[in-house]
Amino acid sequence: MVNESNLNHWLSSSGYLYPRNETELALFEKAYVEYDFKLENKSIDIDSIINGTLKCQTKEISLFDPEEEKDIQELKMAARKGIQSIPKDILDKMKNKHKNGDK
Repeated sequence: MVNESNLNHWLSSSGYLYPRNETELALFEKAYVEYDFKLENKSIDIDSIINGTLKCQTKEISLFDPEEEKDIQELKMAARKGIQSIPKDILDKMKNKHKNGDK
C-alpha cells in the first residue's frame, strides 16, 4: 500500500523519479522487463544543447485527411465571401451536414 512514508520509494521504483538505490533499480527493471525501449543506441549531444548548435528536426503531421482539409477550406471560403459566392454543391453539402447533425 502506498502511503506518505513510502511514496518516494514507489515513485522511484516505478520510474517517476530516478531510482536512488539498488533495490529501487531492481524493482524498476523488474516492472519494465518487457518494455520496448525505442531510443536504444541513441545518444544526445549535450555540448550542442549547451552551445546552442543543436539542429532540431521537425515533422509535420496532418490533423485531417485531404478530403476533410478540402471541406474545411471550402467552409473558410464561404465564411469569408458570404453565401452569394458559394457553389451550389458546397451549399448542399453544408445543408446536409447541418440537417444530419454533421454525421
